[in-house]
Amino acid sequence: MTRMQKERRRNRRSGIRIPVNLSYADATIETSTLNMSACGLRLKRPGRLYIPPGETIDVSFKGTDQPPLAAQITHLGKSHIGLQFDGKRFSGDELRALYDLAPAWQRFMVGSKRRLWRDSRRFAVLAANTLLRSLILKLVNPDFVFAVYGNRRDTDTYWSPKMAKHMPANLILGFIRNQNARGLLVASQTPEQELQANSDKVRTYISQLQLDFPQAKRFALVGRLPTFAKKAGIEIADPLVEGSLGTRYMIRDIAQQMKARAEYSEESSIVVLGGAGRIGNAVCEDLTGLYETVVAFDPRYEKDEEVRTEQGAVLRTSNVARLHDRKLYIGLMSQGDLVLDLFQHMPAGAMIADDTHPCISLHAREKLLEKGITVEKVVLSHSDFVMFPRMPSWNRRDIPGCLVEALVLLRRPDLEGGEFLSFCSQAKEMGFAGRLIKPLAE
Repeated sequence: MTRMQKERRRNRRSGIRIPVNLSYADATIETSTLNMSACGLRLKRPGRLYIPPGETIDVSFKGTDQPPLAAQITHLGKSHIGLQFDGKRFSGDELRALYDLAPAWQRFMVGSKRRLWRDSRRFAVLAANTLLRSLILKLVNPDFVFAVYGNRRDTDTYWSPKMAKHMPANLILGFIRNQNARGLLVASQTPEQELQANSDKVRTYISQLQLDFPQAKRFALVGRLPTFAKKAGIEIADPLVEGSLGTRYMIRDIAQQMKARAEYSEESSIVVLGGAGRIGNAVCEDLTGLYETVVAFDPRYEKDEEVRTEQGAVLRTSNVARLHDRKLYIGLMSQGDLVLDLFQHMPAGAMIADDTHPCISLHAREKLLEKGITVEKVVLSHSDFVMFPRMPSWNRRDIPGCLVEALVLLRRPDLEGGEFLSFCSQAKEMGFAGRLIKPLAE
């Protein structure tokens, strides 16, 4: 399966098959679903039916009061048709109502497959961190470790409380390769909320990481983990990597791409949500070379203050009125869903480039979309990068900015603590490029 095919599958699918009618060119065609998601359908292709990709048809669900939905043909295979709804997205309740139209045996089979997939993933995590852990460490011999954490929902995806008792505190969850460098994705069993509240648990996590993986030359700390570490009195120095240079490189690249889009080419300002944070201040200054005004929005600012830089101006503020006429946003908040406190003050047509962890959730994105605000996820990519299995809400070839810094420093240790533009030059030379992608629906 090609990468493009993988990236089309951004929405969680039901696997339910129910009858539908298609209306096209004054004809009504009966068929059935092969799969459904919030944004589209995969249908059984009737006989020799041919509808060119790009054409719009109407879809009706039998046995419902749902009015016909306009949908665009996105793919035409030998036995199936791919559709994407035109301006429509099913809510969770609407999907459940359609799901209930299927026979009980079919719902049972779909539920069984999902449970089997969940249990298989959990078993793989258990095996990798008990019976196979020593073998994995010997075979991979990691050059670097990507240290992550999750919320309760993330952790429940990979292990149960009963399993946790039989596994080490720091769990191997994935393999990472970039060119000749090999590494491991490692997660703490301690969820984000506890790491934030308890510095002792942070110190235990970081120290145990280095004991568990003594051969690793770099430890990339995800998201807010560097902030938690500093709060716990841990110095972020070799071999620990806080990731700010990689994140700044990524956001600078993305901010250029946002301005290059036709609908935003006239925008002279950009808002950094979370602009007073550890990375936010540096990002704001970086972006003054691209925009006349950078608005550093953060509730920690008690009054408006304009700071002049060599290239432009940064407006530090917590005043939501400053958002009313701004259409471009970089999300750097401590949690993506904090945007729900602000989106009513943003104009329709606004766009948020999301670099939060945890990222803006599907529920929040649906709320934003109702107001005409789109969200795209910020990632870095490299043609030779692979993460398997992927992190939740990420494609396996997309790289968090904090990890890129570790990969660059593996190649060029002399750049640690050096000039930002020198780091950017090396990252670009190594082939890392920023991308805006549609978030996965999970």
